[in-house]
Amino acid sequence: MYIEQVDNRALSDCNVLIVDDDASSRLILESLLADMVSCVSVASGEAAIEHCRFKKPDLILMDVSMPELDGHATTLLLRKKPQSEFIPIIFVTSSSTEEEESKCWNSGCVDFVVKPVNACTLQNRVKSHLKNKMRNDLLENLIYIDKLTGAYNRHYLDDYLPRLVRDGLRNVTPLSLVIFDVDHFKLFNDMYGHLDGDSCLWKVSQCINEALQRPMDKLVRIGGEEFLVILPNTDTKGAAEVTKRLLKTVYELNIKHDASEFDRVTLSAGISTKRADDEKTIEYVMLEADKNLYLAKTDGRNCVRVEGLDEAEYDTPVRETKRRVLV
Repeated sequence: MYIEQVDNRALSDCNVLIVDDDASSRLILESLLADMVSCVSVASGEAAIEHCRFKKPDLILMDVSMPELDGHATTLLLRKKPQSEFIPIIFVTSSSTEEEESKCWNSGCVDFVVKPVNACTLQNRVKSHLKNKMRNDLLENLIYIDKLTGAYNRHYLDDYLPRLVRDGLRNVTPLSLVIFDVDHFKLFNDMYGHLDGDSCLWKVSQCINEALQRPMDKLVRIGGEEFLVILPNTDTKGAAEVTKRLLKTVYELNIKHDASEFDRVTLSAGISTKRADDEKTIEYVMLEADKNLYLAKTDGRNCVRVEGLDEAEYDTPVRETKRRVLV
């Protein structure tokens, strides 16, 4: 078993997606890498794209010759999606001509191996690209990750959000933003102290991150006790369903908060959606979500507010107020 690591992440923690329409080829590649990394295999380019929507691999081994959607076309599509555009892709090809090599590079691969695959060559190239990715991930974390909560920070938001807007316009898909706020957080800090306040923010952040089900969905700490969830390819109704689930999950953490009318830590949330066919700027969408967050606060907290849906479609399933808030 390989135990080489970068920072606190070992090579054996990495996940490799193998894409090949031939079952025996998939089995051979899996067996060659079994002692080094975790492998998942799919049999088509379409399946690879669908897999990356929900689980982001650290590296992809892509067969070039596949029916319907070949390796070149699959890679070009993956490179157009923000959640998969930087995944290293190694082509597995049966041709080593100069023309084929040029086509592989132009498609967006980082390397290629030629069939029949040499075990030592494959293992060392996979290891090299994974170690390089882990180093890049470490640098990215230093730049983009909020140290207290583990959520993304505003630097990430400034870089990531414009790419999502462009992707939504290109693919004619909606983009929803959800702004969360921890209810009565100042009172929580006053009552329990800032160390417990920091712990509360960390627990809430981890809870939300674990509840988000797609790699494209991102949690960003935008200031103090305020967070933003980015939901690409999600309309208003879908965003409301996700938000209700997140509020319920945090409620069920049951973090004690004696200064709250719910006797526990809760969230309020506001939603706004940018459709591909509207003229809203992303700045306007943020302001609209923030305005809806204010409505949630004034409507009793521990709830979500959004324009364009009936209250029954977005109100949280847990709304019992045990007593009035201490002020």
